[in-house]
Parts: sequence; C-alpha cells; structure tokens
Amino acid sequence: MSEALALIDAELFLYRAAAAAQYEEEWAPDEWTYVCRHGEARATFQDHLAMVRDELPDHQICLCFGDRVSFRYSLWPSYKANRKTNRKPAGYGALVEWAKDAASGRGWQVETFPEVEGDDVLGLLYGPGDVIVSDDKDMLTLPGRHLRAGLLVDVSPVEADQAFFTQVLTGDSSDNYPGCQGVGPVGAAKLLKGVTDPAEMWARVLAAFHKAGHSTQFAITQARCARILRAGEYAGNGPILWTPPGGEA
Repeated sequence: MSEALALIDAELFLYRAAAAAQYEEEWAPDEWTYVCRHGEARATFQDHLAMVRDELPDHQICLCFGDRVSFRYSLWPSYKANRKTNRKPAGYGALVEWAKDAASGRGWQVETFPEVEGDDVLGLLYGPGDVIVSDDKDMLTLPGRHLRAGLLVDVSPVEADQAFFTQVLTGDSSDNYPGCQGVGPVGAAKLLKGVTDPAEMWARVLAAFHKAGHSTQFAITQARCARILRAGEYAGNGPILWTPPGGEA
C-alpha cells in the first residue's frame, strides 16, 4: 500500500513566502528598489511544511507545480492575460527552482504534468487517504480532505460540484474568464440551492447562460476554464476536457 500524500499547493506557498520577504530599500538618496530575501522566504516555506508534517505525520510531502503552458490558454485566449503586468516577488522563479532542487535532500516529492497548472496537479494526484494542502478557494471544487489554514476540512462530492458550477456561473476575475453575464455569487447560490445531481446542476447553469444570451459552447468553455482537473481527467500528455453530464449535445 502506497503512502498517503500531503499534496502541497507549492506555488501558492512559495509566492506567499517570497512576498512576505520582500522589502523596500533605499540604495542611494532618492533611489529605491525592492529586494526579496530568499533565505527568509526559504525558511518561511520550510516552516509551513513543518506545520503540515505536524498535522499529517503519516503523509508524504508532495510539492505540486504547474507547467509553463496551460491548456486553458487555447480555450480562452485572454485567460490570465490580466496578470501579465503583475510583478512577481524578485527572484520568484529562482525560489521555485530551489524548492525543486532541494526536494530530494529534504524528503519532499515533486510532481507536475505537461500543459496543466499546479491546481490541476493536486486534483489529478488526489486519492483515498491523501490531503490537499491549499488555501485557494478553487480547491474547494475538489471533493476530499483538505488542510486549509491549519484546519482539516472534508468536502463532499456534492459540495465540490456546487462549488464548481458556482465558479462556472460567476467566472473568475483573477483568472480573467467571465462566466455568465449578470450572475454573481448570490444568484449562483439561488440557482443551485438544494440541487445534488450534477446533471440537474448543469441544466440550471446552462439555462442561465442561455437566458443571458450565451451559447451552449460558450458555457462549456467557461466550465472547462473553471474545472480543476480530478483523478482520471488526464491521458497521455494532455488533459481530458470536461464534458457536460450526458455529453455535449
């Protein structure tokens, strides 16, 4: 029997550690710059993993990283285009490479898949006994056990599907896909309230898209952008795109 995994949203926690270790410095009169103290960032990241080990002593630490290319860019060309002007903490890429290089010496497993993001890697690898370690709300679209802000949370399949279809309806301004025009979190909650069957959830979601003047294919594309891949939704070197219950017809 293989060891259960603590699936770490490594990019999220490395980014947080780097951002917390970033400071303004005046190198000369009226000349300011930002510096990131990587020793501090590395220590913060390792402290977080130590906390995970304390909470999940019987689990293998597994750092999950995304590929440089996401399949979602081909589905929605403006996907995450709003982030191009956002500056990452200084040397963030080097910090990621440090974590990957340091993994074997520290007993960390490292996993990635071509053409998917780190979120998808967590979902694809998750199996019985594993725990997803992330504070990202998108992870709540994955059923299973989660460690969030130090607390263990169980997400049922129904709750995960509710969260997924809510995301389809509302879109995600951070990832730059719009969802259904005119539907926000309150409207999505009303549409999906009390529904437990994924096919019925999709029927209601699709009806909302049609009512707003969107096509079926537009709705499916939004769902594919929102879908965090789950176990079994990857084959060969690429993802298996989400399809509506009953097919696309």
